[in-house]
Amino acid sequence: MGKILVVTSGKGGSGKSTIAAGLGYALVQRGKSVLLIDTDAGLRSLDLILGTSANTVYDLGDVLEGSCEPYRAIQHVSYGEKFDLIPAPQTGNLPARPEDMVVLCRGLAQYYEYVIVDSPAGFGEGFRLAATAAQLALVVATPDPVCIRTAERAGRLVRSYGVEHSLLVINRYRPSLLQMGVVPDLDAVIDGTGLRLAAVIPDDDLVQLSASKGEPFCEKTPAATAFCNLASRLEGFEVPLMKL
Repeated sequence: MGKILVVTSGKGGSGKSTIAAGLGYALVQRGKSVLLIDTDAGLRSLDLILGTSANTVYDLGDVLEGSCEPYRAIQHVSYGEKFDLIPAPQTGNLPARPEDMVVLCRGLAQYYEYVIVDSPAGFGEGFRLAATAAQLALVVATPDPVCIRTAERAGRLVRSYGVEHSLLVINRYRPSLLQMGVVPDLDAVIDGTGLRLAAVIPDDDLVQLSASKGEPFCEKTPAATAFCNLASRLEGFEVPLMKL
């Protein structure tokens, strides 16, 4: 069975969907089969980031309420041979219990090496629905006090839902702001969240540009390199942090 990951954060705007997409693409580049599941009902964005929105007929809501089989909601991402997506519904809430999500993810993990669940912001039922099926949580935090506090809470909550391991991904990191004293250093972010660091993703305008166009991230950017390093660590390789 493949690995089931949840990408989560208590605070909106931390870049969870971009992290999910970038990690998925990096894993596919390593020859892995990857399915992304967007659980952010009403605010879905992965289909836009991955350029599949024109192909949407069924979504995760249809699957969980039994209106269609899971394979009917799966969209193929054109820039990855083994890269697929189940989009979130554009309106309403997901009509499901956490145990329904567990059954779905474990069933799909029979066919993919990685199932990556993109969690909604906040700590409501959507957060619990996304986290309950996961074996590993990637908790995303930008280096600001509010996001650090919510990341610490997210780490505690996913543990209470039975997630075996939680790792920290620091996103949109800008060394220039650290030098100016605007944001805390990496050690302060790690200490504030209480989580083991898995990756630091530098702030990169090209990543945001690619995401807005539904195109693959340029492989020569610092952020793309950080995604590749994160994928390697998840595969069990020891990769040093980038020099930022």
